[in-house]
Amino acid sequence: MWCSRSNRMRAIGIDTCGPADMHATTFRARRTGASQFASDLHSLVTLALPIVAGLVCSALMGLVDSAVVAPLGHAALAAVSLTGSVLLVFIATLFGLMSATGMLAAQSFGAGMQAAVSSHRRAGWRFALAAGFSAAALMGVAWLLLPLLGQPQDVLAVMFGYWFWSALTLVPLALLFAYKQLFDAIDRPGIALAVLAATVPLNAGLSAWFVQGGFGLPAFGLVGAGVGSFLANVGAAAGFVLLANHHPALRRWFHETAPWREALKRQHTEGAPMGLQYLFETGANAAAGLMVGAFGAVALAANQITMSVTMLLYMVPLGIASAAGLRIAQAVGAGDHAACWPLARAALLVAAAWMGTAGVALALGGHKVARWFSVDEAVIATTAALCVSVALMQVADGVQSVSLGALRGLLESRWPTRVSLACCWCIALPAAWVLSELLGFGPAGVWWGFGMGLTVAAAALTLHLRQITQRPMRPDR
Repeated sequence: MWCSRSNRMRAIGIDTCGPADMHATTFRARRTGASQFASDLHSLVTLALPIVAGLVCSALMGLVDSAVVAPLGHAALAAVSLTGSVLLVFIATLFGLMSATGMLAAQSFGAGMQAAVSSHRRAGWRFALAAGFSAAALMGVAWLLLPLLGQPQDVLAVMFGYWFWSALTLVPLALLFAYKQLFDAIDRPGIALAVLAATVPLNAGLSAWFVQGGFGLPAFGLVGAGVGSFLANVGAAAGFVLLANHHPALRRWFHETAPWREALKRQHTEGAPMGLQYLFETGANAAAGLMVGAFGAVALAANQITMSVTMLLYMVPLGIASAAGLRIAQAVGAGDHAACWPLARAALLVAAAWMGTAGVALALGGHKVARWFSVDEAVIATTAALCVSVALMQVADGVQSVSLGALRGLLESRWPTRVSLACCWCIALPAAWVLSELLGFGPAGVWWGFGMGLTVAAAALTLHLRQITQRPMRPDR
């Protein structure tokens, strides 16, 4: 595998000389038993913690617009909610696309190939800009469909400017995703976290300033929230670029002379199915939300509360999935295929333990959680029922997420993409409709059915991960 990889890299003009042995021996010096599990766990957690913190920062940025727009009235707040629902699908897809940049760079980092990491950096920002502009254009076209979908006219009347700037924000976001993946891939997640943490107050300050006006600037209202978010993300992307070019710990990995065209083709090939995975899952979640909305305003409010809480809990397995994928990619680059399953197993156990604990807490504390957000007894009762239903799928959700992340580290994405499509759209959503509508379980039935699809996905993906990590590595891998 190593010779094949080295020859292939030389063929496209990438120097394979460098501190490869340093990285390879990191993985090859394997221990056994509890000490090895502890080592794998420590390796995962040290990478996962700053990644999880970064995801929380991103989630907080999403809450800023709602907070600064709330005083403008219900129409403006509804516009933020509707735009955010569509924006999330594009953001998730871009995140999946740019995951390929990180995984390929992590393999090169594991092999100690500095020039190859630089190639993926040079290809990555080009890939990000192309994907970001494409996503922005598609979201712009999607605006034309909203009146056809029966959206409220009073909301559409105030929403265009905010929608436009939110679509433009996809461009710096894609660039941000690419650089964050690259920083994580070379074991510098703390630097990425520092940029994201600084972006949260920047976003809050700019959005509040443009919405309310002041210091010589007129109040732009709802449009100002979109402008503020756009500028904050441009600032974050610029920060990543400057750090990559000038930070001493990063500069040697990101020089600007390495060839990039072959790396760009590879990122596109590997990234497309990864992006589709996120598209299928977020699209199915949005469809499930529409099913819940059919049961009325109380069900919709309860679902919003439940999803807000579970999304925060989900940041942990999502971060573990990313860390597992990167660590496994580094092991593959180092030629240590034997390290892949132990790393994946440690990640699966941590995710299952976290989500199991979260599920128990949701099931037992649903009423208390609901009272944090609402005083309406109908909303509280429905939220408690939804908390029980989503509690049952927490472990499956965490396991399937980590399995997908680990498989991405192996650049095994086409079969998992088909599993995501089948389980989300052919099992989860039909089961959700049957349980909620035909069998009369209401909103809770939607998430019971969705959990069935996730359970099948978790079992299939984990089994596939186990099988593929037990096979000899193919020479073209």
